[in-house]
Amino acid sequence: MDKHVDIIFLGDSLTFGYGVHKKDSWVYKIQNTISLTSLNKGCNGDTSTGMLTRYYEDVIKYTPNKIFIMCGSNDLLLGRTVKSIIKNIELMIKEALEINSKIILGIPPSIIGDMASKLFSYSPFYNYSEKNLPILREEIINLSINYNLSYIDFYSIILNNNDIYLDGIHLNSLGNDIMYKNAISYF
Repeated sequence: MDKHVDIIFLGDSLTFGYGVHKKDSWVYKIQNTISLTSLNKGCNGDTSTGMLTRYYEDVIKYTPNKIFIMCGSNDLLLGRTVKSIIKNIELMIKEALEINSKIILGIPPSIIGDMASKLFSYSPFYNYSEKNLPILREEIINLSINYNLSYIDFYSIILNNNDIYLDGIHLNSLGNDIMYKNAISYF
């Protein structure tokens, strides 16, 4: 039997803390503020499909009290639909409810395509991602309402704040601190 964990943070590089020192990542700061057991299961480059694939091994088997789920940016950067992302998140929600976990959904921050093209890597889907992130945001809010869940709207918190980005996708230490300050009350 695996050890019980209070909170699991499931996500991609935005949850993992890509590009900043571990001590500056928003999840690490939360983990060091609360006196609960937690695991950061953020995985750089992951998609909602990848998260769904590793969901049992990384989350469900620990029967956590709370599960934070944030994904979608990488799906959009690959040209996937908002509908497919929502379908995957909904499957994760249903499995979490079966083990009586509380779920907190994260709405990913905006993407600055021009900056990402220069500083991160080429993608033909930056415009697509920028256009679809507000739609993803609305659909995640709808999911939250339908399942009576909490959500953290990093999209709105970060919007139009270019100086907190490393590369147009990932956030610098200041951006992570803003995420931490907006998220801590949920945990």
